[in-house]
Amino acid sequence: MGRFEGLTAVVTGAGGGIGRSVALRLAAEGARVALLDISTGAADRTAEAIAEAGGRAESYRTDVTRLADVEDALDRAENDLGPLTLAVGAHGIVRNHPFLELPADDWDATLSVNLKGMFLLLQRAAVRAAANGGGAMVAVSSVAGRGARPTCADYAASKAGVISLVHSAALALASHGVRVNAVCPGVVDTEMTRAIHRQKAEINGITPEESFAEQAAKIPLGRIETPEEIAGVIAFLLSPESSYITGQAVNVCGGLEMN
Repeated sequence: MGRFEGLTAVVTGAGGGIGRSVALRLAAEGARVALLDISTGAADRTAEAIAEAGGRAESYRTDVTRLADVEDALDRAENDLGPLTLAVGAHGIVRNHPFLELPADDWDATLSVNLKGMFLLLQRAAVRAAANGGGAMVAVSSVAGRGARPTCADYAASKAGVISLVHSAALALASHGVRVNAVCPGVVDTEMTRAIHRQKAEINGITPEESFAEQAAKIPLGRIETPEEIAGVIAFLLSPESSYITGQAVNVCGGLEMN
């Protein structure tokens, strides 16, 4: 039996990248997985992959910035899959703009999706997990939340906010039997990362390949990471093996950040 046999987990951003890998990993270890994503087609494809592997999943179109959407998706997930005790926030957006050119509307959108959306997920999932006897949650932050990012100040601020949110949630929810942690990925091989480097390359007057190579060269382990490597750490933080870990933000970045 897997570590999550008989449990129900919700994963946002489950249509691709880290969210998809997390959903596949949890399902492979026995969880019934609710897949939340603003892209119905992408989440459906993740559900199909889980079903083909013998697991169980349901997808729900969800705008994480809307409380009504989050509440509706979690209600439907519990009705379809059973009592919710595990949650992973893997949604997020990022754009690159030099600080002096960052549009206020982009700032608002990034903070709304990355930070407000994470708050809504953690709060509403925690209400259910606490009622169901406790559980565990993981928020995907970023090493960008650890320091300055002159071409994506909104993203860095949102991810720093996620770390702070996790600290507060962990303290507030400990007495309810709900653990809350974060992971801080570095350079992950996802479409979002490739899009970031296409934008950075245009800003810096180089090719996307050169931008990617420059970033990879800074990583002590000498390579970029896979979404599956992030998923493995998240699965550990959700599992009973991490029963004494809460309120932590774990860097999973090949040594890119050591603070």
